[in-house]
Amino acid sequence: MGRAGIQAPVGPSTARWASENKGDKMRRSFLNYAALGGAGILFLTGSVRGQSPDSEVYIQGHRCLVMGSDATSSDSPVVVILHGFGTTADDMVPLCAELQIPSCLFVLPDGPLRVDRMPGARAWYDRFTHSRKDVERSRDYLFEVMDHFSKGNSEAEEGKTLKPRPVVIMGFSQGAVMSLEAGLNYKGAIKAVVSMSGYMGHPELTMAHPKAPRKTDILMVHGTLDPVVQDEDTQITLSALRKAGYHPVLREFMMGHKITAATVRTVSDFLQKVLGPIGNPN
Repeated sequence: MGRAGIQAPVGPSTARWASENKGDKMRRSFLNYAALGGAGILFLTGSVRGQSPDSEVYIQGHRCLVMGSDATSSDSPVVVILHGFGTTADDMVPLCAELQIPSCLFVLPDGPLRVDRMPGARAWYDRFTHSRKDVERSRDYLFEVMDHFSKGNSEAEEGKTLKPRPVVIMGFSQGAVMSLEAGLNYKGAIKAVVSMSGYMGHPELTMAHPKAPRKTDILMVHGTLDPVVQDEDTQITLSALRKAGYHPVLREFMMGHKITAATVRTVSDFLQKVLGPIGNPN
């Protein structure tokens, strides 16, 4: 079993995720969190104003929710957001607004694996075996997802060829593991990688021949009280990234295996520096 599978809490724990707009109006959303095995589950329990997917796209038979397509231009960044174990893309929808980043095309894929005895739930790899084959299949699926939304607009328009959209890939728990795995090995226009409560299960394999430029912005968010992804996992991952020539940024919080208002603000600030603030994209 991989390191992230040890000492998972027994039964669900509930967390409240409250956040507010950076303007005068306040918006609050609430999420319940449950940790099962090597990953987490996020359940949306409160409504978030204006949040609904524009469309659904199926790649390799798996659903991707798409948001922001009406407000983006042909060169707007693609932000791929990956859910954790035992949930679906639907539960990451609130992040699209909470991140408060420039006009982007948000893509939220479902994990390609079904979860036994959890109808409708999805995963990126088996939480007990941490199968490398599962990880690689999910990685290759995410390559196709990123290609579809980044390069799908590269056909000639009015006599000119458009450049691929830059891609940000981010995720929570199993989704964070896959954001590192897929983002660092993607041959396309990767702009940034964000890992929220994630790690590298096989750093020697993930970093064998990374394709992402060494200047790629990388953020790792870690809870010092996380019983699933422990401090050792984080340090091993940071060491592997630095050894390969990357310059990851680590932000630690006194919390468990979850998403909080503080971590969302940290990711938002990071992505605004990478992409530019709202109204002034890079």
